[in-house]
Amino acid sequence: MIYKPEYIFWSKILSVLIAPYYKFFNLFRKKYDLQSVKVKTILITEYHRIGDVIIIAPVLKSIKTRFPDAKIILICNKQVKELAKELKLADIIFGISVPWTTWSWSLLKWYKTRSFAKSLQSLNIDIGIDFKGDIRNAWFLWNTRPKISLGYDTTGGKYFFTNINLMNQKLHQYSRATELVEKLGCQLYKEEKPRYHSVKNGCIVLHPGASDIARSWPDKYWIELVHLLIPTFKVSVVITTQSSIIVENLKKENLTVEYFEGSLVRFNDYINKQKCVIAVDSMAGHLASYLGIPVISLFGSQDPILTKPKNKFGKIIKPEKLCRHNLEHWRFCRLCIESISPKTVYETVLKHVSHIECLL
Repeated sequence: MIYKPEYIFWSKILSVLIAPYYKFFNLFRKKYDLQSVKVKTILITEYHRIGDVIIIAPVLKSIKTRFPDAKIILICNKQVKELAKELKLADIIFGISVPWTTWSWSLLKWYKTRSFAKSLQSLNIDIGIDFKGDIRNAWFLWNTRPKISLGYDTTGGKYFFTNINLMNQKLHQYSRATELVEKLGCQLYKEEKPRYHSVKNGCIVLHPGASDIARSWPDKYWIELVHLLIPTFKVSVVITTQSSIIVENLKKENLTVEYFEGSLVRFNDYINKQKCVIAVDSMAGHLASYLGIPVISLFGSQDPILTKPKNKFGKIIKPEKLCRHNLEHWRFCRLCIESISPKTVYETVLKHVSHIECLL
């Protein structure tokens, strides 16, 4: 998670104001240390975005390797629940929607979220982990009553954890998660066999979707890129809410393009049989990377070091110039991502795919 400085400032003020209340209740909680606890149940909360869950997937495996007899419970968002089950990321998986990720200020929804967190107390959680550094996440985890809890207090709320850590916000999201579980003695998860592959007769898959419109590449650029690619490659376009206009225009032209539409579980199976994925800063790049499919990622003004797909054969395309625009969003700039031309992406695909085919 990357936080706006103003949000950190105000959330820390809130943290100070509510601190006496929660510190008082902490006085009545029994104190534990890792050495004295026989770890049977571990709770991980990661329910903000689909891509966030995929980024920490190897971290979840490293936790399981460190605690093979423990039951791993994952709290994720509803959209990724079935995929998380398909990938066997945890023993028990709950899909939830919380008001601070949907920007809902309904008191009823906050109450229901708290009630759900408290219901997890019956699972007798030994270790609770949250990677976000968000005071609201920390509050949620506190209500589940883990014996030992780890997290970051980037936006305040250190009293919600038994073991607090200082987040380095210049590190990649995956590295921050890895750094945290190292406190439990977990080591970097290593694959049993090489997972990187690129199917020779597969498609170049274009995924135009993004959760934030400010990260999107213009529709007309995607259409132009398809025109550039189809003489050389098999091309596929993923049908999403954001790509409806693109798909409509391509179908009118009756181009030889494959289309994919379906669930995340089906998308997981689909891209695992393809040549390469082209996407903006979004879930698609992270999922392809997890599966070992080469990814070409389009970034605007945001720093790819913090959220880029962890892919040995990944390629990042960024604007040539630093952002000097008046931003509508504090981190994303549409003018910057629009400065990346379809021709630049096409030429990158030609070079990158050729390079990958020589290596794999």
